[in-house]
Amino acid sequence: MADASTPSRRPLNGWAVAAAAGAVVAALGAFLPLVSVGGRSLSGSDVLVGNAVAWSVSDHNTITLLLERRDLAVLITFVVFLLAVSAAFGRFTRWAAGLGVILMAGVFHLLLSMIQRAEEFGVPTSQDISYSVGTVFCLAGPLLTMVGLLAVLARRH
Repeated sequence: MADASTPSRRPLNGWAVAAAAGAVVAALGAFLPLVSVGGRSLSGSDVLVGNAVAWSVSDHNTITLLLERRDLAVLITFVVFLLAVSAAFGRFTRWAAGLGVILMAGVFHLLLSMIQRAEEFGVPTSQDISYSVGTVFCLAGPLLTMVGLLAVLARRH
């Protein structure tokens, strides 16, 4: 039995823990290959299809855009992970969950554009494209995070 001198521990918010797990899955997906096709020759060098496609080709007009950057997606995912952990412990739950949902929607857009770029690059090379675990992680991770943080918000109102 707990006496009056020991502070009561707040239980972890399960939805926020699920959101944090989704952020980890999304970050892993950003580093895994997205599609499995053969390489394509550009300027005399083979470029493999996957998460490195958009940054290994020298077309600086479209490829260096901020909204197509994997490193930005990973950085924002790390911030969302910290917000989800904060919400799991019950500190600043409303604003952490709300900001996390907004940021993760942006990450979902970034990762989806990365997948679409890999598809666009891979389809002319080979019609036989197989998606890897990286593609599933890139899509499922942000969605799990957003659902978890929205559930945290729903429980707070």
